[in-house]
Amino acid sequence: MRRLRLLLLVFFLAVFAVFMASNIREYLTSDYVAPEIHANEDSMQVSVTVSDEELLAGMTANDNLDGDVTESLVVVSKSKFIARNTRNVNYAAFDQNNNVGTYTRKIVYTDYYSPRFLMTEPLRFVEGNSSYDYLKHIRAEDCLDGNITTQIKITFGEKEMAGEAYSTQNINLQVTNSAGDSSVLELTATFEDYDSYSKASPALNDYIVYVKKGDKPNYRANLTGIWTAGNQRRFSDLGFDPDQDVSIDDSGVDYHTPGVYRVTYKLTRATQNATGGTYRTDFGTATLIVVVEDTP
Repeated sequence: MRRLRLLLLVFFLAVFAVFMASNIREYLTSDYVAPEIHANEDSMQVSVTVSDEELLAGMTANDNLDGDVTESLVVVSKSKFIARNTRNVNYAAFDQNNNVGTYTRKIVYTDYYSPRFLMTEPLRFVEGNSSYDYLKHIRAEDCLDGNITTQIKITFGEKEMAGEAYSTQNINLQVTNSAGDSSVLELTATFEDYDSYSKASPALNDYIVYVKKGDKPNYRANLTGIWTAGNQRRFSDLGFDPDQDVSIDDSGVDYHTPGVYRVTYKLTRATQNATGGTYRTDFGTATLIVVVEDTP
């Protein structure tokens, strides 16, 4: 009996030795080392239109067993902004045993600007309607993400009486892109009786424009005709001359200081009185929001 126990012990020790030898051999011959990734520079300046393929420029990857595995390099993700116009790009490379090496480097956008709002109709409504679609003619565009209109968030200020024919309400817009950059803009909606709503006023191609610091847009080129009761008509259809009958006041805009400003387009027409003299009859006005950006 004692001899049998001794033989069993020897057998189990032999099996254990074989098992350990096999595992040690497997460990010594297996590959657990991830590829090493190298970059010729840890930061690069790029356009907002840069592709993932272009972001791989100057990158190489080498593995201890497989050698050059640069072709396996991929862009895994991009971080939110960590500084102005700057974010991290995360890379990965793989070897034949699916070991993954990682690397991070910075990119700085040379032509980035924050998300922008666009508005193609004035925020004018007839008082008393059951609902108002404030965002019907407003959208948001981003140089990184494209159309992000669905990301717009809207909050409302107090509604206030501004005259016998209309009241106003401030509207606050906010939109954020995938890099975590947000833009905000305050607009004013007017609620008018039908006579005021029908009054002829200048129609604009854009009701929000963005300009670089130091630049001044061509305001007159933004005129498209006459706006009345939610419709646009040509100047000539209603007997107006855009050069003579539309005045533009941008006196409140500081083109050298980033901020949000308002430009007023005023429609008038020369009228002759009984004595042969002339005076100007006032019609409606249009407000253009001018955003002076502090862009590079």
